[in-house]
Amino acid sequence: MDSMEREVVVSTLESSVVEFFRAYGITCDKTESCAAAPGAEMGSIVGFRGKGRRGGLAFVAPTVVVARLLPGSKRPARGELQLRDWSAEIANQLVGRLKNKLSAHSIDFEIGTPVCFRGSSIRLSFLPEADGVTLDFNAGSDPVRVYLDCALAADGSATSAPAPRIVTEGEVVLF
Repeated sequence: MDSMEREVVVSTLESSVVEFFRAYGITCDKTESCAAAPGAEMGSIVGFRGKGRRGGLAFVAPTVVVARLLPGSKRPARGELQLRDWSAEIANQLVGRLKNKLSAHSIDFEIGTPVCFRGSSIRLSFLPEADGVTLDFNAGSDPVRVYLDCALAADGSATSAPAPRIVTEGEVVLF
């Protein structure tokens, strides 16, 4: 990505993360860096690809944050599976918000299936020569990290073309 494309993608991701947490009633602020949370963390990653672009978005947070965001009560018999599934859904919602906003800049891509992982002090690293970014946030008082690996080819760059009509998050409910 060139510097202009990178600025568009990163600022769009930052606002998407803050808006996501706000939608669930949790204040979220961008911070320069945050330490890994003590104890267990959960994460999820979802890949995406489109004409002239490919990448992945990863979400890492303390297990208590994932549990706090769970839109229902935790079922004791399936608690761990339920939290892993919700962690994957968080990454899916974040990349969906990112895709929705980037379409206003004529950047479009298909989203893959998220997968989740669990560990302690999780830190992801990018391959050499990768164009990746790590964003740190405080969600309430808890650290949250979002990683983005995104490559845009010359024929898939961000432009200022007129934006198509986009349905905003929460405007449509499908069931």
